[in-house]
Amino acid sequence: MNMTIIKISVIIPVYNAKDYLHDCIKSLLNQTLGDCEFIFINDGSVDNSRQIIEDYQKEDQRIILINQENKGISEARNTGVNNATGQYIGFLDNDDYLKNDFLEYLYNTAIKDDLDILISKTILGRDDKFIIKENGFEKDLIFDKAFIQNKIIPNLLRVEDLFAVWNKIYKRSFINENQVRFPGNRVIEEDNIFNIQAFNKAQKVLFTNYAGYYYREVANSKSRLIIENDYFSKALEKYYLDYKKEYDLSISATELEKLKAIRLLQRVSYLVYKCSVSITPFKTKWNYIEQMVFHEKVYELAKKYYSEALADKGLYEKIILKIILNKSQMALFLLVLSIKIGYHPKISEIIRNINNFKISKT
Repeated sequence: MNMTIIKISVIIPVYNAKDYLHDCIKSLLNQTLGDCEFIFINDGSVDNSRQIIEDYQKEDQRIILINQENKGISEARNTGVNNATGQYIGFLDNDDYLKNDFLEYLYNTAIKDDLDILISKTILGRDDKFIIKENGFEKDLIFDKAFIQNKIIPNLLRVEDLFAVWNKIYKRSFINENQVRFPGNRVIEEDNIFNIQAFNKAQKVLFTNYAGYYYREVANSKSRLIIENDYFSKALEKYYLDYKKEYDLSISATELEKLKAIRLLQRVSYLVYKCSVSITPFKTKWNYIEQMVFHEKVYELAKKYYSEALADKGLYEKIILKIILNKSQMALFLLVLSIKIGYHPKISEIIRNINNFKISKT
């Protein structure tokens, strides 16, 4: 009888990933931590993703394949969570990959202090370069429930720094006891909803200085289809969601409103840029951008939370907010046109650097 204790269950939702699956799977099979299970959820792929996984499965019994009709990434991940047996749960996207010691390092760090959640840094592949993304919290300190409620929950509501589930591992018993799952009715930011639930119940979390998850930004990913997925409507939906009631948060209603407003304004700035550089016909993306920037609720929140929205932000966000407040159609048109014409990976990097210049208070 096999009494091996599974240390980490890695859940990998798969949908039409034939171009990237080999790198993903090889990085799992090369992990220095042996007592793992790799749960692939084939979410109705119509390419040969299933065959690729089955071929590797013949070589390594740690691979578990579950096939289901297409239900979306949230339900695929939930299927994985429901079938996991490891002490800890981790997630891997089908187009990403891991350093060989990723699981071993995270497991040893988490088990030593019986952590509920362990958060690592991420290696972002963008514009043919890799950069390490910081997560903004002090490293190698165990944060208790009070800190989580006062600092981490507001962070999750305000910015994207902690959204992802794939640079973290979660104690499985903790996840199941608190019935933490992904929402089945969201196309984007399902990670954030999962993390709000998890961190809201957590007692012990730690941020490590280690980086071993390679996130690959794929241009044709379904999640990059901003207009097709109508990301602005989903951002509004998130703004109107009553997190306090839905997830039993202790944050005040006033503070929650402010954080959600800041998040919506930041999302608009991001979507303007991403739409501008997309290959969508100009008239289509212009109509969508105009709808976002001059939306009545966006104007109302920009006027009410202008100073708060600009805190620690750069030049680009200031320009967007000024355009919103002045309702300047011409300024927006020139901004979109300049981004579209001038976009290049090198220019993108320059813009990110420019945007790091902080705006002084006037």
